[in-house]
Amino acid sequence: MGVGSGDRMDCTALAAHLAIEVVPITALIGAGATAEDVNCMVSDEMGFSAMTVYRGTKCEIFYNPFHAETRTANSLAHEISHVVLEHEPGPVLTPKGTRDWKQTQEDEADWLAGALLVPREGALRWLAGGGTMTDGASHYGVSAQLFSWRANHTGVVLQLRRRAA
Repeated sequence: MGVGSGDRMDCTALAAHLAIEVVPITALIGAGATAEDVNCMVSDEMGFSAMTVYRGTKCEIFYNPFHAETRTANSLAHEISHVVLEHEPGPVLTPKGTRDWKQTQEDEADWLAGALLVPREGALRWLAGGGTMTDGASHYGVSAQLFSWRANHTGVVLQLRRRAA
């Protein structure tokens, strides 16, 4: 796709490159869901960010269009990561109605999403060049928390401290 470690990842373009359709959850209103159903999903109490739905070999990512762009980028990268990592799709809910959660897969998708959005080399160059965490987050289109998490968990911050010492 021609994206370098210093470039912002366009997750919609990445999804299109991988033949994954990205759809706002509000599009379901015209496809049988009621406005009340969709409003419930995007409410603060529900906390819906995004999900991947498989139909045979095709998959679609439905996302919450009311979230900030930074959160949407992370949500899309996370869902794309599940696809790239070939995680086994499963039901959203258990038979008891609770969330079906595979922590190992969620952790893997979180890590890959972060790497796609803020490559280690990019964070290192950004901070070594005098950029701040906040400006780096803005440059990469992610939250300050995500940029800081990547800079810390990849050893960039420690590497720069040692360099300065």
